[in-house]
Amino acid sequence: MRTSHVDASHAFLHGPSYLMGVGGEALDKPSIEFRFPPAWSKLSTGMKDISEERSKFIYEANNYDELIDSPVEIGCHETDGFEFKGIPHHIASYGELYPHKQKLKEDMKKVVESVAKHFNDDLPYDQYLFITHFVPKLFGGLEHLNSTALQFDGRKLNTRKDYLNYLSLVGHEYFHLWNVKRIRPDALGPFDYVNENYTSLLWLAEGMTSFMDDLFVYRAEISTLEEYLEIVKGNFDSYFGTPGRNYHSLEQSSFNAWIKLYRPDENSKNSSVSYYLKGGLVFTVLHSLLLEKGKSINDLLMLLWKDYKARPEKGISKEGVYDLVKELGGEEVLNKFSTMIETTEEIDFESAFLKMGCEFRWQETNAPWLGVEWEYSGDRAIVKGVTLDGPAYKAGLNTGDEVTYLNGLRFFKEDTERFATIAMIDQPYELIVTRLGKLQRVEITPAKAPRFLREIAIVDRALAEKSFKF
Repeated sequence: MRTSHVDASHAFLHGPSYLMGVGGEALDKPSIEFRFPPAWSKLSTGMKDISEERSKFIYEANNYDELIDSPVEIGCHETDGFEFKGIPHHIASYGELYPHKQKLKEDMKKVVESVAKHFNDDLPYDQYLFITHFVPKLFGGLEHLNSTALQFDGRKLNTRKDYLNYLSLVGHEYFHLWNVKRIRPDALGPFDYVNENYTSLLWLAEGMTSFMDDLFVYRAEISTLEEYLEIVKGNFDSYFGTPGRNYHSLEQSSFNAWIKLYRPDENSKNSSVSYYLKGGLVFTVLHSLLLEKGKSINDLLMLLWKDYKARPEKGISKEGVYDLVKELGGEEVLNKFSTMIETTEEIDFESAFLKMGCEFRWQETNAPWLGVEWEYSGDRAIVKGVTLDGPAYKAGLNTGDEVTYLNGLRFFKEDTERFATIAMIDQPYELIVTRLGKLQRVEITPAKAPRFLREIAIVDRALAEKSFKF
């Protein structure tokens, strides 16, 4: 989705990876002609088709920015589409899909309608293109000016949870049409293509989008409230399993994206937090705070859109976002919101959800816990990561250690999976590990596993539906 890919079956062309610009020169209405094997029958792109005969494929953009922001799919891919408000929405699908019973096109249209509704159907384009690469084990998406390129495992669409996840991805990238491609941090456009573009506002660009994407699917009446809350619970599972939230603020996470989020290492969970993940949860709390003031996230979206339309050539600053939050919720809401953005203070999520008719229900466990994330080579168990201040961390286990013996007996993959049945809390154990080819002895004492969030329960359905629906 970020690079070009060409093989015997298709060509996916992503502008920045193959269209070089000329420094200091502005391109006015550049055009590009594509030539490809006659066995390939289709070309899909958001650029304007200016071909005068069907034997040629010539497209035009308004400028260089638009030229490289228009991905191209060429091959024998499946094409379909729908109209919304009289505007064509094209669907280009490459790859293999397992049989499924989902109404994919109809549900994609529902998601589009759900997103657009938040901006009073003010559609800033004359056509839109969804490109999806259905390839095993891939997931992700990238927004473009009037299109998006998605990656998803085409074997999973028949599974309800995975299908909702795909629709959420559709909503996420389509929402970026407004939030990022137009409403944007001031550092993100006009772009400096020579240098890295730093911003501390990715919590707005991606955090708010991460809050809205699953909500769009619920508001489109595709998922149920219970399904929506189960997805949110999964986000909290990831968040509470990230010790780095105590050391890395949302602002820092955003600014350090070049060296943190996109260059992860074995210690990332301990040292940083994703602005997607935490940002989405923070905007959930902001939504709850605004509801108390008779407003909601919907009102913030409209103010952001109004602000963009007043000065489309310039992005928004942190102070600009804060001013809009203050306009809606007052000084008290702004103070709580800015604290969540700028500090690592613990956030009172439970109160926010209770005010929206939902309750956190926790579960204690007496299972022994090491704080190890495992990976495997055949039956061999290898430490992939350790949790900060967990038993493994305190014992000195390192990423890359292969655990070969536990109290003198050979230790295998299956032993990590049944560890809770063979070990005891507060009982020391001797591990033999292979570290950089050398055997090492490590004494480790399992602790009681941390409590976990069992569910986000609906305790006042009328209030919850009122809080989360449009």
